[in-house]
Amino acid sequence: MRARAFNPQIFLEFLCYCSFGALMLYLASSGKYLSYVTPRMKPYLCFTAIVMLIWACVSLFRLFRPQHKVRSSHCFVLAIPVLLLLLPHSPLSTSDLSGNYLGGNTFSGQVSQYGAPKKQAPPDNAGSEGATSTPTEDPLLEDTVPTDPLDTTIPGKQSDLPDGDHLSRLPGLDAVNKKITVSNDDFGLWLSEIYTSMDKYEGYTVVMTGFVFKDPETLKENEFVPARLMMSCCVADLAPAGLLCKYDKASELKKDSWVMVEGTIFIGQYDYDGRKYNDPQIRVTKITPAEAVEGYVYLY
Repeated sequence: MRARAFNPQIFLEFLCYCSFGALMLYLASSGKYLSYVTPRMKPYLCFTAIVMLIWACVSLFRLFRPQHKVRSSHCFVLAIPVLLLLLPHSPLSTSDLSGNYLGGNTFSGQVSQYGAPKKQAPPDNAGSEGATSTPTEDPLLEDTVPTDPLDTTIPGKQSDLPDGDHLSRLPGLDAVNKKITVSNDDFGLWLSEIYTSMDKYEGYTVVMTGFVFKDPETLKENEFVPARLMMSCCVADLAPAGLLCKYDKASELKKDSWVMVEGTIFIGQYDYDGRKYNDPQIRVTKITPAEAVEGYVYLY
């Protein structure tokens, strides 16, 4: 009985399917996929891995099917991504990114990048509420805020919850002493919460950790941002995110150094397309060095 001919093309496809599927499963199960995409992409990675493994099993039935001409160039579609993911690489830093940063309004659903405004303006309720309670000693806060007949308000993540129930679910909140201690894992949560409820948290003491972000084109000499790198979809859209801080000795802070900031939340303002909008900011009272925090902050 004649032996069946071995098909090298099908075997190469089998290896590519197995390698790609196994890598997707490893990234999803180990959590290392978070260095490339956001958590909401995990189901898609698992689905891709299952499809690849199914294709690998199906290809086994064709492993000894004769083929006159062997083609292998199409296998690079899977082989190249696998090789790129396996190569050693260092995490991105702020030097690899643009000079702009994302404020809290990004986390509340209004994507607006400081220093690079989009066509869509921030929510007008952010500039029409809380104007009477803003501190008058800050020269940035003296102008009145125009109103707009169009209501573009986007509710916060938990706006349908009663205040008591809502506050009881927020980690690091000491409502009695009016203090917020932001853990590294809750940075994005509190950035969104403070922005969507800036009037509620005005006057609160806040403690948070981030790297010192400075940009002479958009920030003044007494301003900086204790930032974290935020990912809204994948590693290609990483950008620094945080709350603007007012600090007389900001010029003495080393750029990209990690610090723990303690200060008081107040409602400041920022300019957008010739108009002023309210913005939660921090008046710094204390700064201490901190250890670098690994990982990114995710929008969703």
